[in-house]
Amino acid sequence: MNQKMSIVLPLPQLKPENNDDYENRVTLRLYIEKLLNQKVGRYLEIISGIASLATVGIYIVSTYFDQVEWLGTLDIVVCSLYLTEYSLKLFAAQHRLQYIFSDFAIIELLTVFPLLTIQSVGSWNYLQRLINISRILRVFRVVRMINKFQSLSDTEYGGVTRQIYVIFSTVTTIIIVTAGVLYAFELPKRQELIGKDPNRGCSNQIDRCNFHEMIYFTIVTLSTVGYGDVIPQSEEGRVCVIVLIIIVLVVIPKQMNELIRLMGLQSVYARSFYKPNHEIPHIIICGYVSVASLKNFCNELFHQDHGGQDKNAIILKPSIPNTEMEDFLHNERYEMFLIYLQGNPMIERDLRRAAVTQAKACVILTNKQIVDSHSADHKNILIGLLIKKYVNHLTGCNIRLCMQLIKPESKMHYKQSLGVKMITDQIIVVEEFKMNLLAKSCFCPGIIALLGNLVTSAGEQKESLDSEWLTQYTDGMGHEIYRTDLSFKFQGKTFSEVAAIVYNEFSGILFGLEFDVGRQAIIRLNPGVYTIPNTTKVHAYIICQDKKVADLVATYDMTTEEIANYHFSLSLQNTSDKDKPNEEEEDKAEDHLLLGKDQLDDQDIIEKDYLLLNEPVSLMDATSIFLLEQPEINNHIVVCGIHPSIYYFLLPLRAKYLKEIQYVVILAPEKPTEIWEYINRFPKVKFVQGSPLISEDLQRASIHCADKAVIFAQSADANKTESEDFLDQMHDAESIFIYKAIKKINPSVQIMIELVSSSNIQFLLDKDYKYQNDFKYELTPLQASGEVYISAMIDTLTCQAYYNPHIVTILQQILTGMRQSNPVIRAICENLDIKDSNLYQVPVPEDYLNKTFGELFNYLSIERHLIPLGLYRLAKAVDNKHPYVYTNPPAETTLTPRDKVFVLAHQLPADLSGIPFDVNFDPKQLNAKEVENNKALNFLLEKLKQQTSSQNGVNRVVKQKNDKTVIFQGQQIKQTRNIEAESMNLNSAALQVLDQVNEQISIVKDQINDIKSSLNQKEDEIVEKCRRAIRYELGTLT
Repeated sequence: MNQKMSIVLPLPQLKPENNDDYENRVTLRLYIEKLLNQKVGRYLEIISGIASLATVGIYIVSTYFDQVEWLGTLDIVVCSLYLTEYSLKLFAAQHRLQYIFSDFAIIELLTVFPLLTIQSVGSWNYLQRLINISRILRVFRVVRMINKFQSLSDTEYGGVTRQIYVIFSTVTTIIIVTAGVLYAFELPKRQELIGKDPNRGCSNQIDRCNFHEMIYFTIVTLSTVGYGDVIPQSEEGRVCVIVLIIIVLVVIPKQMNELIRLMGLQSVYARSFYKPNHEIPHIIICGYVSVASLKNFCNELFHQDHGGQDKNAIILKPSIPNTEMEDFLHNERYEMFLIYLQGNPMIERDLRRAAVTQAKACVILTNKQIVDSHSADHKNILIGLLIKKYVNHLTGCNIRLCMQLIKPESKMHYKQSLGVKMITDQIIVVEEFKMNLLAKSCFCPGIIALLGNLVTSAGEQKESLDSEWLTQYTDGMGHEIYRTDLSFKFQGKTFSEVAAIVYNEFSGILFGLEFDVGRQAIIRLNPGVYTIPNTTKVHAYIICQDKKVADLVATYDMTTEEIANYHFSLSLQNTSDKDKPNEEEEDKAEDHLLLGKDQLDDQDIIEKDYLLLNEPVSLMDATSIFLLEQPEINNHIVVCGIHPSIYYFLLPLRAKYLKEIQYVVILAPEKPTEIWEYINRFPKVKFVQGSPLISEDLQRASIHCADKAVIFAQSADANKTESEDFLDQMHDAESIFIYKAIKKINPSVQIMIELVSSSNIQFLLDKDYKYQNDFKYELTPLQASGEVYISAMIDTLTCQAYYNPHIVTILQQILTGMRQSNPVIRAICENLDIKDSNLYQVPVPEDYLNKTFGELFNYLSIERHLIPLGLYRLAKAVDNKHPYVYTNPPAETTLTPRDKVFVLAHQLPADLSGIPFDVNFDPKQLNAKEVENNKALNFLLEKLKQQTSSQNGVNRVVKQKNDKTVIFQGQQIKQTRNIEAESMNLNSAALQVLDQVNEQISIVKDQINDIKSSLNQKEDEIVEKCRRAIRYELGTLT
């Protein structure tokens, strides 16, 4: 591939020559920093705060006594504690000079001052005054402890009340500190004046200084009353009053303005807060939270299959909810569990309002149709990094993120920004998943419906359905993927044997295992003949109706006592996991070998698993004006429009395990000049410039003989606001028009279309389609056949990732196989002889036609080591007019010749796949079958030229296999009385085909004349278009 697609791994950091000393210092600093950010650091701050509160109180009381001899000893003990805390923080600080000059570090250093003056005398000199000032400055330590650990300051107060508390705390601190500083300066001065007074203080002019008198004077000064009965006698005291007035004039009005601003807010959502409950977990939803995304996410989050509604969701958005959002928030189903907070997730104050430090996870959604996708990804990444840093700084723990990103390369940017702290996050890359899924649908039809059923909780269908196919489809919708343990009774059995037991006993499909190898989770689908040695470090993934069925697998064939012991050990494990800090999970990801190439498209992996040309193909060579001139391009895939991430669409279509490589024809109005450099090494890729909305352009792309067509949704306006969500329904207009245009030309072609709004699927249905009661897009034939991709599937998948952290990895392996594994994991699996599987679609073996699905499952799993996941039932399999997917059908389901089976297989047997695919296939050459077809077709064309020599310009006949038509100059002529396609065998008897075609020449002549006259009229236009195209290409070369 192009060098731009290869991933450059980060270079190792350079270290000093003395590596041992450097590593020891770094390790010790990181260890101390981790202790200070965890319970040890919090306990140290609490002890320091309590000691400060006690010593401040003792000092204030001691001012009313002549002399307290043990006060100095107490200062030494307390200041030693302060010095220890200051030294540890200074050593653990990443930027020590910055820490030294921070505000609170300076105050901490001033509170240590008495320890540095142990030899000071007890006379009232400036040194003793500074010691007294340092004693009163310990109030700041007390205030910091209260603000940090007192729950009232963060959760129980709303915005207004909390600001009142802040103002009260500030005023109280100013009064106490100012009174202490004034006392330190006024006491020796007044003693000096009393000593000079002849009456020795008995007159009314000068009184002995008291601490409460200084508090009185400070309050009178702050209130601007100024009675004048108490005045400072020292010069230092007067300076202190000046500084006090300046501070009050700056600090208090600023805080009062904030209080007025909060009181003036009209939105209740801007003042509200969330009070966490330790018994009910909560998650935070932020990012681009539209009503449509929130509906899909909450439908899955609060579904009964996930244990009911014992959780809360906090929505954190900067804007006030619109009318549609208000209606959803007051939905009786979610009203008690949804809390909307108006705030910015990048502001710490709003994160405190949402109680992010106690949240179980944070979900960051994105706008999936935005034009500037890179900016949207960068914003989500910054939000995620800030939240993780904030939580880690306050608690020392690591919050789990479920984050949506649009561009695949953004995932690498997030990993590099976050470092090793990645293991607990689930990243859903929208375009990579969408493109892989649409590509897989081209050679495995119905997979969109299959995966949609597995990630969406459907529950039981309450309404009675009037068709058998719809009953079967809805029954399959009730199955999901569950993670469970394996009973120790399965030890020593192969995976295929265990899968057969699970299906026969519990009607569940065991399709994958999770191994804990060296504290690294490795997931493999259908290991086949792999023998399970030990079930303690192995978890199973099962497709079944509910969690109860999955739990039965964990206790299979156990006695009552063994089941009790299992549940007891499970409860102990859950308790230990809950108390275990997250640093253990972070250690799992600290091995750079395991992280280096994980889920990245490394050049070596691409070359090994995918077909690539040795030399790139230029866009000019791949551009065609009329594909009809290239008869080898048939049964191909037409892509309507060019997508920035089309690379991830073409990649699965060029996997080496495929038995056939289809041509991909891109039909777009503009040439993909910039994107082409990423896809120019894929074989059999053509470009036709034109609009898929124009019938002539569709015919130039040979849509009439295409096998599949793919329609991407258009990108949305970057300036779209939340109040314009209703425009989503109009967003699919162009895609719907393209769908209609294709169906008009070729009704039999299968189209995969992406829709933004699920309700728009009704515009694609046949006119004779009848709704059941209310319209439900998930029960429509197009959805059941997997021909429609709804963007809401990403939101449902994000919620599933919250419950099952490995669901994204499982789906990626289903779509792309082992491409998502890095070389280290591959080596581990090869060493343990753990094979992986890909998803295929195969016909039902002839021996099992009219037999049951249970018999087929046992045959494929035990004898062929294949795991069936469901059926793809073609039209007329039962009472269906359209294909549909039957996920995990019951064992008694009768198989028909119209059925195909979704199977997981390491390598598909030749008798099930037909002609095996040659791995050494040369993309530059056609296979033997195509060559033979072309020879026969050329022979047929020469004969037709001789037969119709009088008709100049008509020299092309193309055969279409699917809809049994003959194409003359791109026009379709239905063969009602014409030849049958089955008798037209170009591979064996070209002469026989010629004889049959000659019989129809007389019928075709009249139509040829009409076509000829039409072409003559458009001749000048066609010539002009060709000239413009040639001039444009010559211009690009210069």
